[in-house]
Amino acid sequence: MTGTDPGSPSALHVNDAAFTAHNLVAEARRRGWQWDLMPKAAEAQDWRGVTGKARKAALGAAWLARLAVAARRHDVVHVHSASTLHHTRAAARRFVLHCHGTDVRTTQYDARRTDEIRAGLRDAEAVFYSTPDLAEHVLPHRADATLLPVPVDVDALPRWQPEPGGPHVVFASRWEAVKGLQAQLDTAERLVAALGDGVEVVGLDWGPDAAEAARRGVRLVPRLDHAAYLRLLAGAGAVVGQAAGILSASELEAMGTGAPLVVPVELPLYAASAPPVVGGSVDGAVEAVVELLSGGLPHDPERVRGWVRDTHGTARGVDTVAAVYRRVVAAR
Repeated sequence: MTGTDPGSPSALHVNDAAFTAHNLVAEARRRGWQWDLMPKAAEAQDWRGVTGKARKAALGAAWLARLAVAARRHDVVHVHSASTLHHTRAAARRFVLHCHGTDVRTTQYDARRTDEIRAGLRDAEAVFYSTPDLAEHVLPHRADATLLPVPVDVDALPRWQPEPGGPHVVFASRWEAVKGLQAQLDTAERLVAALGDGVEVVGLDWGPDAAEAARRGVRLVPRLDHAAYLRLLAGAGAVVGQAAGILSASELEAMGTGAPLVVPVELPLYAASAPPVVGGSVDGAVEAVVELLSGGLPHDPERVRGWVRDTHGTARGVDTVAAVYRRVVAAR
């Protein structure tokens, strides 16, 4: 903790999403603060059948009991994803809520979950949201919500170093409508045609439309653990980001390695601090990749890493969150 550091209330982060909680907690602990992370009870799996349902109930009850104890030991309970509140409110009635995407962009409008999600937004002591497009889904219910750009620990990422086996292109996101699917597919198909057999166009075997990406010439690789995924991004000649108009954790981590990021759409939501990306349209993305791989388009990896550190760095994120915690505790 530095001499000017005002400190922070203790905090229990419940669940993780896009490594946000992990990165925030790691930075807070480096400062000597008591921030802890409690993962959800179990990864998604098939709970069907009598045995499966019984096991789910037992795991859930044990997890809820641990949460109740841990919550009493911390000043703030910080719940990641409004969808998680379904599992936490019985044990942690006082909480800060962090909205990450699908929870408020999609689940909120499912009639079976609307009341629950909006009650969480209303009742939270404070609300964060992780990307600027979520403002329209959060602010009508919590005008005081705080945008917390997805935190990225740039110094923990591998450095960009294109693999010596030849330049290749990696699509960073899953193949799904919410990611701007049609523009992704069009970009992939045109890149395969433009680059020919000498350059692999690679994507994850992830999302309901992954098979369509493969049909258009993308070589799919299985979903990877996080470290392997980061190495894939850092070894790419160019990374193509999603086409939904935002930068999610995948795109930011790619940039954090120093890799060139190409996006097939404009990013008006980032006008206040324009990210160093290229593309802007499907045509522009294809042209940019071709020029990057041929050396015709200069690329400065340290400038890209610097932008991520300045706008999405964990230090800045923790400063923002800790300030909100202090206000929350003072207002009780």
